[in-house]
Amino acid sequence: MKKLQFLLLGFLAFVMVSCEDSSGKFAAKQLTYTQMENAFSDCLSVSTTMAVECLCPEDELDYVLGYGFYEYENQVYRITMPNTARAIVDSLTAHGKGALIDTMVLHINRAAEASGSAIGSAFSAARSSLTYTSHQTLVSTSNTTALTSYFKTQCYSQIHQSLLTPVQMKLSEKGVQDEWNNILMEYYTYNPQPVSIDIYAHIVDKMMEGVFTEMGKMEELIRTDPTWRVTDNLQLVFGN
Repeated sequence: MKKLQFLLLGFLAFVMVSCEDSSGKFAAKQLTYTQMENAFSDCLSVSTTMAVECLCPEDELDYVLGYGFYEYENQVYRITMPNTARAIVDSLTAHGKGALIDTMVLHINRAAEASGSAIGSAFSAARSSLTYTSHQTLVSTSNTTALTSYFKTQCYSQIHQSLLTPVQMKLSEKGVQDEWNNILMEYYTYNPQPVSIDIYAHIVDKMMEGVFTEMGKMEELIRTDPTWRVTDNLQLVFGN
């Protein structure tokens, strides 16, 4: 009997060692959907907050430090005129009126930077309505921005629609609407053919592009660096 017990213990030890989970999939299976979804929500919430802090600074000193849509390193998030307005930009520049474009671009970015509250609210509302599929894949995938990409795919239109009105209000406060009208009037003095450009949809698109990119960077940190797992949910799920 003792020999049988010894063999049984040895077999169990062998099974436990042989079944060591190196992929993380077994660990993911031990988590409930609720636990995973709580961690997903925390990840997106933390990522959104960090993105807004980087792109919508409240202190002008942050501009000097390279934060904000306009000042960010290498101008990677600077919102410029849409490609559909290339003829307008080229025409005004050729006639010595390029400063009108430059001023409007600055004010566009300042309006975007002043929209942090609206961005946070729009992303939060979308996050609260988000439903998940393939939970285990979102946890154990090697794609370090998988959750951000899923969120973007599922909620882009909803967020875009939510941002249009508040962003347009900020643009109006910064004088962008008047500047755009003046630019069009100036352009028409040289080129009477009417143009149709949705400048506001373009601005919101570029704002969202910047936010999602920064969110992806934050998600990668949460997945790869334990010090960025700042909630119990993140530690439980992504610590596996």
